[in-house]
Amino acid sequence: MAMAKQQRPAEEDWRLFKECGNEDARGRLAERYLPLVRYVIDRIAYKLPAFIERDDLISEGILGLIDALDKFDMSRLNKFETYAIVRIRGAVLDSLRQMDWVPRTLRQKSRDIETAFNEVERELGRPATDEEVSQKLGISTDELNETLGDIAGSVVFSFEELLQMSDDDKPLPFIARVKNETAADPSDTTVKKEVKKILTKAVEKLPENEKMVVGLYYVESMTLKQIGEAMGVTESRVCQIHTKAMLRMKSALMERDREIFFD
Repeated sequence: MAMAKQQRPAEEDWRLFKECGNEDARGRLAERYLPLVRYVIDRIAYKLPAFIERDDLISEGILGLIDALDKFDMSRLNKFETYAIVRIRGAVLDSLRQMDWVPRTLRQKSRDIETAFNEVERELGRPATDEEVSQKLGISTDELNETLGDIAGSVVFSFEELLQMSDDDKPLPFIARVKNETAADPSDTTVKKEVKKILTKAVEKLPENEKMVVGLYYVESMTLKQIGEAMGVTESRVCQIHTKAMLRMKSALMERDREIFFD
């Protein structure tokens, strides 16, 4: 009986690829890290319209992975997976942006709901309820939840765009729009700490069900279906809860952005 072929250690393939330019090693590394592509797409590509082929996004993600392999600097001692996810996400977002797939009416609905949440919460000093936002918009709670389901994909795309990283791993356009060209560039650590602080505060202010969905989705990496089963609600309801959380968190980032820009 033939023995199973033993997998070559990643460290050896990295050495062969980076020091010797070995294309076979490059191919093995690409295959090893391919699951990162599906992971990224699962994070940002649910609830997309039917005309957007998932295979096309996978192809773009693979290009981002290859780009990450080629440009990764082993001497910086960064974790490749973290660097690759940034590159893959950027490639997928660029592809979606070029498609311009979000209808203008859907963008407007998303902005209207985000504004309503923001205004009600400013007035009351606490998270707004569905009933309060519905009243602000002049619609029923059923209509609000239906719209939240419709705009889910565009909200996630918009939120991911806000956090898209540049080549030096800094969030854009949150930092780029407020950058002082006469000052030294902020360090990666400072920028990341600022964004993390804002997001942490935003999550802490979320209603408990939204906080739970965010934790299970982004920390535990559960799917919306799995979260629904854990919470005893439908997947579509989880989608609505997640969308509301994204709107609140995006609003928190944009609010901080405006404070820095206009100060």
